[in-house]
Amino acid sequence: MAKGSNCQRTGTTRRDVLKYGAAGGIALVAGCTSGSNSTDRFRMFDAETSGAPPSERHCNPWNFAQRGAWHPGALVHDRPVVYSPVEDEAYPLIATEWEMADETTVEFTFSDEWTWHDGDQVVADDWVMQLQIALEILDYQSQSDDERPHEFIESAEAVDERTARVSLHDPLVTTYAVRTAVSDLVGDESRGIFTKHTDDQWAEWHQRLRDGDGDEVDAVVQELTTTNYPSLDEVVGNGPFEVADVGDNLVIFEKYDDHPNADNLNFDECSVRVFENDDPTQPYAAGEVDAAHIQFPVKDGSKQQLPDGHTLVRENLSTNLLFTFNCGHGVDYDTPFASANVRKAVCHVFDRQQAVQLLEGVNRMFDWPPCRVPGSILGDGSHEATEWVQDFTKYGQNDTERAAELLREEGYERDDNGEWLTPGGERFEIDIMNGTDRKDFGVLKQNLNDFGIATNQEQVDDATFDERRHAGEYDMMPDRSSANGVTAMWGLDLVPRWLQSIAHFELEAEIPMPVGDPDGSGGTKTINIEEHIRQWQVTGDDEYHRELMWWWNQTLPQMEAMFQPDAGAYNADTWNLDAPEGVIDGTEDALYLVPKMRDATMEYKG
Repeated sequence: MAKGSNCQRTGTTRRDVLKYGAAGGIALVAGCTSGSNSTDRFRMFDAETSGAPPSERHCNPWNFAQRGAWHPGALVHDRPVVYSPVEDEAYPLIATEWEMADETTVEFTFSDEWTWHDGDQVVADDWVMQLQIALEILDYQSQSDDERPHEFIESAEAVDERTARVSLHDPLVTTYAVRTAVSDLVGDESRGIFTKHTDDQWAEWHQRLRDGDGDEVDAVVQELTTTNYPSLDEVVGNGPFEVADVGDNLVIFEKYDDHPNADNLNFDECSVRVFENDDPTQPYAAGEVDAAHIQFPVKDGSKQQLPDGHTLVRENLSTNLLFTFNCGHGVDYDTPFASANVRKAVCHVFDRQQAVQLLEGVNRMFDWPPCRVPGSILGDGSHEATEWVQDFTKYGQNDTERAAELLREEGYERDDNGEWLTPGGERFEIDIMNGTDRKDFGVLKQNLNDFGIATNQEQVDDATFDERRHAGEYDMMPDRSSANGVTAMWGLDLVPRWLQSIAHFELEAEIPMPVGDPDGSGGTKTINIEEHIRQWQVTGDDEYHRELMWWWNQTLPQMEAMFQPDAGAYNADTWNLDAPEGVIDGTEDALYLVPKMRDATMEYKG
């Protein structure tokens, strides 16, 4: 353990807990617990409930097995800068200032107030070591000597104890430069500074990576990405709380009094607790936890069970539920969706209004044209994209007349029985891989069948699903993805890398011009999706973003069908959380970040 157990202070022993057993279908912890529903310990629901138990977790950001760097390591460690993807804004934490020393160099100035939990100063070398290890892993994974290990970051160095310098391949505007430097590069690096540069183990791996070659680098990358070091019960962090005790179902944390924000916290303990299932609403309603990171707002029928004073966090974060098409580029599979017009036709046939009846208080309809902008942002009109999309093509209106026009343009015909035939004269049938649990897919299938298009539903196991989507051996499939900010939706590692690898669209595309005119009265414009994203990040010119949105709308590799608010919640009758809106409603780690920041407070009200 990092410190001695403090269980005896609660008056409830582990034996008492095990003797008590489970109540109401919720397992009690096999570790320390508070014996009361009223406590000044801030108790959080463990968002990794379905993952490894806390006693098996570690804080190695590059090993996702038994993952503990994010949850609960993000509480134990602080990061240089807090970045809000929703606000596209950076807030100071350990780094109090940053500036572009030149157009390809960003320098971060570290505070001298942060210490590791063993008393050592947090210095720029600690973060630089983490960046350098991540870049070396990326270099090892790169496909050729000519390939950049990272799209934007070239190198990192510590100028002195308080200055970290990040060098970029290309010029970037400050916002993008900072966001890039503090994002996840290979693992969970964005959750905190995990590498203490004087730690013997980190120092050994770091040196072997930078100085070794061949088999030596193979070995150290294998170690770094598979080793459970440091274990959660031995970790030395630098955040506002340090690990006090770890059980199979609960981690107890004590306030670290030397943390710069410790005086803004009027309580001494918090905990993260595992339950039998990943739905936090029952233990939250029962008063067994004070807060949960995700899965709010909840189904309408469950809301009356919640504490009267419950307040949402992460309100501006959401998850998209999508129809994904196999666009057929570069794959050896005959799919009708190699044609954008066929993709558009299917999306026109879909009837959103029928799906509205099936939302069950959890999902929300994405009632805008496809544009790859989060529904929550379009809903509150907080971005100029809200105006742009008013001229975009809107699908999901069961516009069968327009769908028929598009299909006939591609050589499809309807027979006397109302059934659609392919250009080759065969019955038009769409193979849908998985999605039986998605009610919007049920509506779509019925809409297509009513329109005369046959559907074939096939459910496969996870391994087969992953293999076939990457091989492009499907017509349609479901997808879900985070929609946590306008800029975040267009990451280079996300759209031209990941999405292209499963939707198989061309990166070179012609879009009708001007933007908003699908008939292309001004002709067409050829764009490269990857280069357009890069130029947007280099220049900050929103016209690149507008044209990317228009490409998405007219090419339709995916269509946003529904979205789910991805909020968390806390009991505001007992606790008061105060932080900038971009942090409390615009970051995944809001509950972890509020105790850390100088301009934020967390208070127990009793």
